[in-house]
Amino acid sequence: MKSLTKPLVPLRHRDYRLLFVSYLISMVGDGVWLVALPWVAIELGTDNSGLAMVVGAESVGLISCVLIGGALADRYPRKQVIGWSHAVGFAVLAALAVVHLSGYLEVWHLVGGAFVLGAAAAVSGPASDAFTPDLVPEDDLHAANALESIVRSLAVRMVGPGVGGLLIALVGSLAVITLNALSFAVAALCVAAISFRPACSAGGSEETAGNNEQEIGGEPVRYREALRYLFGERWLWVLIVWSGVVLLLQSGPRQVLLPFLIHDDLGGDARGYGLLVAVTGVAAVVSSFVLAARKPPADYARRMLLAWTIGAAPLALMVFSPSLWLLLPLGAVYGFFSTAGNVYWSTLVQTSVPNAVRGRVISIDWLGSLALVPLSAALAGVGSSREFMVWVFVLGGTLPVLLTLITLRWVDLRGLGTKQAPDTASQALVEQAEPAALDAPREVHGGLSAEPSPARTGG
Repeated sequence: MKSLTKPLVPLRHRDYRLLFVSYLISMVGDGVWLVALPWVAIELGTDNSGLAMVVGAESVGLISCVLIGGALADRYPRKQVIGWSHAVGFAVLAALAVVHLSGYLEVWHLVGGAFVLGAAAAVSGPASDAFTPDLVPEDDLHAANALESIVRSLAVRMVGPGVGGLLIALVGSLAVITLNALSFAVAALCVAAISFRPACSAGGSEETAGNNEQEIGGEPVRYREALRYLFGERWLWVLIVWSGVVLLLQSGPRQVLLPFLIHDDLGGDARGYGLLVAVTGVAAVVSSFVLAARKPPADYARRMLLAWTIGAAPLALMVFSPSLWLLLPLGAVYGFFSTAGNVYWSTLVQTSVPNAVRGRVISIDWLGSLALVPLSAALAGVGSSREFMVWVFVLGGTLPVLLTLITLRWVDLRGLGTKQAPDTASQALVEQAEPAALDAPREVHGGLSAEPSPARTGG
């Protein structure tokens, strides 16, 4: 019984409860949008290249603004950053609903709306990830990440897609867009009700646990310190690169080609696609409960990488499935193992990265992970033949295994997972930053541009 209630422990903190409710509501809206977006585009008569533009636009918006989001999260109150980004999401979707109601909705409207929604996510995502350790003690952080993973799986992969598929089939796409707009509005109101009070971490004081927003707010923040910290931690930037390459191989097939595989080859509709996403979500929920019931092991980075690799492999078999029903267990494997890796990764970053640069490091993580997603969508839209689809799916599922073997040979992941005291890490960061040359950011940024990637593997 205790293991079943352990994921709920972070909800005893009032401010985190409000952040969690806003997260829950916005995730349901995102789940509706996940299924609705490709089908709305298909209803408008687009082909796979047009759908690739719609899907890729959101990623372009996210990638182009994620570094701005990280800087905002480290400079301004994270509550305000999250709230205003939700308000922007509401405004964009409300505008799309009005255009749809007038009968003039076109594919380019979806492209523009997706871009702005991606930009809003680029601002709210790093701020929310960086805000969570400010609202719960460190001992509850792993449970909080597992709880958010459960919600993301239930909302984005089960409740949201199920509602989205039914709404499209029963009442049309206008209701879907409207519902998503309302979800952003309610989420913004929940964030506005947060009264930020720093939570004490284990062995620390309230001052070190909080994000010291009053001190940060008046000072411009730069990426010099964040980049120096990032490249001083080899495991961190290598895993970011790993994730970026894997998403290049997998995101295009999953987002662009999989709906066409179900629609054209298997004779399915939006409800069938929603069912596959929902099954993936059930597996992710089970994975999150399993992780939340126990503390993270002292050395779990290798398990994390192995879980991501197992989650990526089923893509190679999906293209050979003769029916929708045989796709479901493959989606379940993906959901279970990719979620396990993501929960471990969130806890590892939040407990290891100093608070002073947490927002920027998380934004670099997001940027590196997602930088190649638009290219993946574009490549998936290049061809439409059966042979092309087979090659894309097979390579997307097998190459991550080879990449993992190379990573394990090059980086020693044993021992990772040991917590680093926030005050000690911050002091070390300051000591490293003081003697920095003025041209250091230019050199470090060049390294970042050459080797992008983080660790959100689509779970």
